[in-house]
Amino acid sequence: MTPALAGALVALCVCVGLLGVPLVLDRGPLDRLAGRTGAAAPRRRSLVLRVVESLAARLGPRVAPSIRQSQRTAIARRLDLAGRPADLTVQRLIGIKAALLALIGGFIALLVLTGSSPLLLIPAILLGWFGPDIWLARQGRVRQERIERDLPDFLDILAVTVRAGLGYRAALGRVAQSLGGPIGQEMLTALRQMDLGATRRQAFLALRERNASESLGSFVAAQLQAEELGVPLSEALNDIAEDMRRAAHQSARRRAARAAPRVALIVTTLMVPGSMILIIVSILLGSGVADSGILGG
Repeated sequence: MTPALAGALVALCVCVGLLGVPLVLDRGPLDRLAGRTGAAAPRRRSLVLRVVESLAARLGPRVAPSIRQSQRTAIARRLDLAGRPADLTVQRLIGIKAALLALIGGFIALLVLTGSSPLLLIPAILLGWFGPDIWLARQGRVRQERIERDLPDFLDILAVTVRAGLGYRAALGRVAQSLGGPIGQEMLTALRQMDLGATRRQAFLALRERNASESLGSFVAAQLQAEELGVPLSEALNDIAEDMRRAAHQSARRRAARAAPRVALIVTTLMVPGSMILIIVSILLGSGVADSGILGG
């Protein structure tokens, strides 16, 4: 191992340790909740984040036009699934990818110039360009899973609110603000589109297009169908929530059935060989074979 590579590994370990500092200094959920009632203090961004954002602002408008329209559409789709975290746009995300590619590639290039292997450039390029895509895909998957989990409760509360006599749009806004989360954000976005002139059908079809949740798509389709057929909305919402819970239970059973072979595979490949080695070594040490010279010791 060259000294430059050893230094890079040490620097990486230090960076990982620094990332754990906010976890150590975390005040806990109760203190964070109490702090929300007061004035929100501006968060100070780190130097690395400021450098990345500065480079992204400069590189984004230059790199984005060179990306094919199909790729930009795919990025926009992933941003919609993730709820556009940190107000990300397609151009800004492309700029961040270019900035990370330049910073990580430049650092690895310096290591190569000091004697490290040029093969380090390949994982650096892959990490810099595809790292944000992996993070964004994970954010989208987690967000859609939470929508699937929160939607039945949202519909139950909405049905109770509508049955109490509140108008549908007013009830939708009240429940969305109270429940919060991704499902609340999506409903508030649909309500804002209605306020800007979109019809209810257009707003909810756009809501279905922005998300990949099957439960949300079923809710939109059932709601539009109930509106066209004149079915009481509160009863339709309860039926939709019950169907979603049934589908969620079946999905949980399927995931549990698929998890059993994976657990058996992990046990077979990791625990069994280790246990066999431990047993064999214990037998050899306990029987004195290792000290008898039979094994060449």
